[in-house]
Amino acid sequence: MNTRSQDIMTGPEWANVRALYKSGGCSDKELRKPLIGIVDAYSTMCPGHTNLRLLADRVRDGIYAAGGTPVSFSTIGACDGVTMGHDGMKYVLPTREMIANDIEAMTEGHRLDGLVLIGSCDKIVPGMLIGALRVNVPAIFLNGGPSLPGRMTEHNPYGGIYIDHSAIQQSEGALKSGKITEEEFTWIENNAVPTIGSCAMLGTANSMCCLAEAMGMSLPGSAAIPAVYSRRYSIAFETGMAVMDLVRKDIRPRDIITRESIFNAYKVNCAIGGSTNVVLHLLAIAYAAEIDMNIFELGECGDEIPHLVPMIPAGSATLLDFYEAGGIPALMQTMRPVLDLTGITCTACTSEENIAPFRNANQQVILPLEHPVHRRGGLRILKGSLAPDGAVTKPSAIPDAALTFTGPARIYESEEDALKGIRNMEVQEGDVVVIRNEGPKGGPGMPEMYKAMKLLVGMGLGAKVCLITDGRFSGSNNGCFVGHICPEAIDDGPIAYLKDGDIISVDVPGKSIDAPEVDFDERRKTVNPVTHAAAKGCLYQYRRNVQSASRGAVIPTRD
Repeated sequence: MNTRSQDIMTGPEWANVRALYKSGGCSDKELRKPLIGIVDAYSTMCPGHTNLRLLADRVRDGIYAAGGTPVSFSTIGACDGVTMGHDGMKYVLPTREMIANDIEAMTEGHRLDGLVLIGSCDKIVPGMLIGALRVNVPAIFLNGGPSLPGRMTEHNPYGGIYIDHSAIQQSEGALKSGKITEEEFTWIENNAVPTIGSCAMLGTANSMCCLAEAMGMSLPGSAAIPAVYSRRYSIAFETGMAVMDLVRKDIRPRDIITRESIFNAYKVNCAIGGSTNVVLHLLAIAYAAEIDMNIFELGECGDEIPHLVPMIPAGSATLLDFYEAGGIPALMQTMRPVLDLTGITCTACTSEENIAPFRNANQQVILPLEHPVHRRGGLRILKGSLAPDGAVTKPSAIPDAALTFTGPARIYESEEDALKGIRNMEVQEGDVVVIRNEGPKGGPGMPEMYKAMKLLVGMGLGAKVCLITDGRFSGSNNGCFVGHICPEAIDDGPIAYLKDGDIISVDVPGKSIDAPEVDFDERRKTVNPVTHAAAKGCLYQYRRNVQSASRGAVIPTRD
């Protein structure tokens, strides 16, 4: 088999390369086989990644068994939960591009023949997929698996028997408003996350792991296997075997990730009620795959997709329930009439062939198309005088009473100001909370407004106020919220010119967000937007180069 690595492995002129590998213990026989990079984002700071080295060992076994030579390197992987609500969150979205850069540099620098990408959380998953698309060598993605949920049978905020990490922040709001005691709050802290793994709810981490499988980049049925289950390790071995088949058949990421498979992923996200952040990531993945796609085109493909899986925070089920019901393949079976299942996948088979052996084992977790949780889907792209370039919301997590919302603006110039104001009980029923200057450039880094929304929900205001922002949200947020408002404030977006008391109207079914009484052309003549603080370090370069959220917040990588 002629491979890229053999370009620098054969002949006397490349003896120096062979000698370097041999100094690490490689044999001549190993160096004649395809070199497969195993990329993990292991750390002991991110509980979703603490098992990745063990998984990498099983992937290594699978590559050896299938006739390849595994080589390993690592990349960074920040934990959104740890970075939430302070300046650290500004660095998280930028790590997506850093991870892609790492993979591109190492793969091209070492002429690797294939890749196994191992990650679990938030920006790590799309960063790895973007990196794989840039180099376009045969590649497959393996996630580390979700944690098991905590169990809470009394006064459960989600209405079921399980809770997850996001219940802690929501409970802070309940504690602040006197709905629970300090003792109850401490119990939730100590019991919400009983094992390692990506957070048990359908946040961005698990959403992107599910979508990687839906796009065909992960083995069927792998996305929702809990991190602590033995099946997680056998699927790692099978992943190592599978990448070798991709190398032999020369099936590459751009063969798998197509316009149709991205649309499939978006539709699946609408059906599971997944994270709003996948809009950013799918647009960035499309860019890396050199597919011309805009935010409104992406949104329209999912407008008719109902919400089928009532997972936290848009229901009481967890990833464990979803796994036991059959996971992504069972859901795709249910969604067969609205998906394109003809595309090739990492198994070298079509999606149609991959899902054939699976069935829906629990129709209370994966509901039929005819009897969904909500007729409205999990995501909706809005447009209007406040967001001419688009905004993103999550109808499946919005209470029915708040799907249309009109109220006076209460302006905060940053997340920190908003958190202070909410904790000081400044926000009143009927308000539209506006948090601006938190977009990709303005933040910089587009931090999540997760804490602000969770506090409001915990205070019982989730359906009684609306929060809008040019920043973004966690996949675990619920209540009435709209993020990714574009253009953002720093780009002269209308949101920069709002004043306290301006009437704002959000119509989720009508896909609009407006300030109907404001003439923004006139406002620009009299209002001077907030001056942004100077950015330093990597955030300086990020602010200078990042594109709008409506374009995936990508940093351009080609002319």
